[in-house]
Amino acid sequence: MITRLQRLTTGLSIIQEVPETFFREIENSASFGNHLFPAWANTVFAPTSLKRKFEAVYNKYKAIRSKPNRDKIVDAFTHSNQIENLCTNQAGTIIIELGDLPASIRSELDTLFLHLYNSAINYGPFETHVSHTLKQAIDSFIQINGLEVCPFCGLEGFLNIEGQSRLALDHWLCKDLFPMAAVNFDNLFPIGHDCNGRATKGSKNILIDSPETKNRVKAYYPYLNHAGVNSSFSFVNEPSIGGINDADWTYSIAPNLPAEQDVFNSWNSVLNISFRYLDYFRKNIFLMWEADYKEFINDDHDIEHANTIEELKANFRLWKAAFPLKRRPGSILYRAFIDYLINDASDAYLYGLCQNFQR
Repeated sequence: MITRLQRLTTGLSIIQEVPETFFREIENSASFGNHLFPAWANTVFAPTSLKRKFEAVYNKYKAIRSKPNRDKIVDAFTHSNQIENLCTNQAGTIIIELGDLPASIRSELDTLFLHLYNSAINYGPFETHVSHTLKQAIDSFIQINGLEVCPFCGLEGFLNIEGQSRLALDHWLCKDLFPMAAVNFDNLFPIGHDCNGRATKGSKNILIDSPETKNRVKAYYPYLNHAGVNSSFSFVNEPSIGGINDADWTYSIAPNLPAEQDVFNSWNSVLNISFRYLDYFRKNIFLMWEADYKEFINDDHDIEHANTIEELKANFRLWKAAFPLKRRPGSILYRAFIDYLINDASDAYLYGLCQNFQR
């Protein structure tokens, strides 16, 4: 909800053709063989164990006597890969988790799709075949979107540089519940480490309100167009020598369009946004903003410390411009805080700041 994202595009996405062909042909196939796969995959993956894992699924599938149960497996693949339609709760889409499928085939399905994601997609001859790697795909995503900050939360760096682990690829529909979407690039998003952790998105099913009630919701999907959010900060009681308590300030964030409230609620809940933002104020902005502002003034030799309140507000406007949303962690919160200083802070508070900054 912070910024609109352009899609991650990569030749690696043709990996999805392998399970697509397999599940399209499996019901009417009399035997396991090359006809169940794209021609290029029969060559590229010939030396690997990939086909043995598909054969294990094939055998378990054929051993299921009930056609409705077999159909449910194919339906699970079909519906689980309609990522955007599932997120927008489009009529006709069905949530089918791994646990909803016949127990006899779950382990083989999970093993197969984890192998596709963990091994096949990184397999050297496959990368050569498509002339791309995951790291290059992520680099391209960062470049076309102009990112240095995680676009999901805006709080952490988003670097994919040599000499450190590459950025994580998040399964928007988590692979623990929806393994059959594990290599669909409509379901794969470069994401910051903290957004991908168990305390935030983790392995949540983003399509429902809770594991207990399992009511469908309209979920945030990173490639959907949206009007963004409005972020607002205010001091109820301006800071004094006694410090800042939670009762002394308020912060709110809301969608710019009321019609996007459901999507906003999903983004906020799935990524634990409000809780993280409030703690960022406590531990970063309140403790560090004055030092940050002084450093900004001292580093820019064309800007002098303010002698009047109006000069201070002018400096704050320049300082706010140093917080681009895509390039500096915490910018969405700093900008709201600086807006308060410019537009709503009392003259007495601002005068005290002027005196303090001149020391």
